[in-house]
Amino acid sequence: IIATVYLFIVMVDIAPRVSVKNNLSNLDTLNKSTLWYAESEDLKSLEDGITYIVPNIVHFIKFGDNPLSFVEAVCIRAAWLHQRPETLMIHCDQCNRTVQSPLWYLIKDIPVLKLQTTVRPMEVFGIKFSYIQHASDVVRLQVLMKYGGIYLDSDSYIVKSLDPYRRYKMSIGWPPGANVGNQVLVAHKDSRYLKLCYESYREYRPDLWYWNAGVLPTERFLSVHPELVHSVPHDFGVAESDAQILYAKCDDSWRNYSAFHLFFRHIGTYVPPEPKRFGPITIDTVSKYDRNFGQLARLVLYGTTKLGASEIKSIDWLSKHPPEYSEYGCKLAASSPKN
Repeated sequence: IIATVYLFIVMVDIAPRVSVKNNLSNLDTLNKSTLWYAESEDLKSLEDGITYIVPNIVHFIKFGDNPLSFVEAVCIRAAWLHQRPETLMIHCDQCNRTVQSPLWYLIKDIPVLKLQTTVRPMEVFGIKFSYIQHASDVVRLQVLMKYGGIYLDSDSYIVKSLDPYRRYKMSIGWPPGANVGNQVLVAHKDSRYLKLCYESYREYRPDLWYWNAGVLPTERFLSVHPELVHSVPHDFGVAESDAQILYAKCDDSWRNYSAFHLFFRHIGTYVPPEPKRFGPITIDTVSKYDRNFGQLARLVLYGTTKLGASEIKSIDWLSKHPPEYSEYGCKLAASSPKN
């Protein structure tokens, strides 16, 4: 029996998550009576020839009334094109706003796309959320515990199929010397890590931006029981230093990753000269963007990484033609000499 993969992408305006480990004294405030135990089977991969244990549906989570953004459309197209899920769902609390978005045309013809109305929670275990992003942190855990699958933030881009990680109960990006990144998650619905993270919100800290989502699970769970997860040091592209690959370089290095957290709203934070050098990166300007993000975006919009490509390809066209990794992704092709 072939199992199904679930992919989730949260579509909210998220401030940069601090990934460097923080020695926060309030880690010690977590209820010491809580049991943080894992079993080795969480880390095991299936033997060769055994089918995947993580089922193939893509889920996005979109809270609020903001229209579909350029980078969200790019990431949705990438998730469909490179993962080829059985179903691609957008869980939204105001789904009509997504359908009415000017860029809806970029994703509306994805044949497996489905919008699912979802109530946005205002609190967790009786504690009110201080940020909409914290609500999405909890909902991603709830959705994964219900369906299992792959979760992506709204600005997380699949470079190539994440199927190899579907063989583990729980895979998560964990850069060396940093906190885990919750922007890319691949999980079986019965993963113990998911349950531990969710239960930890009984001591939710609304005043700390990334404590429950990143610092606590790293320091309290994984530093003690690393066997809870299959840790992915680099391949999920969640380290802040990976922004340099996307916005400071133009080469083939991005193709060595399976996914990237794009840090799109924070380019100026991680690569300060870039916004002034190029200006806003939009559906109208990405054709000429001569950095690796430009190649990623063009590939799923135009079917080629070629610099200067500008004809948006339909979903039907992309389904019938292999993507082109052009030798001219970083420089314009020389014009033919006139006779």
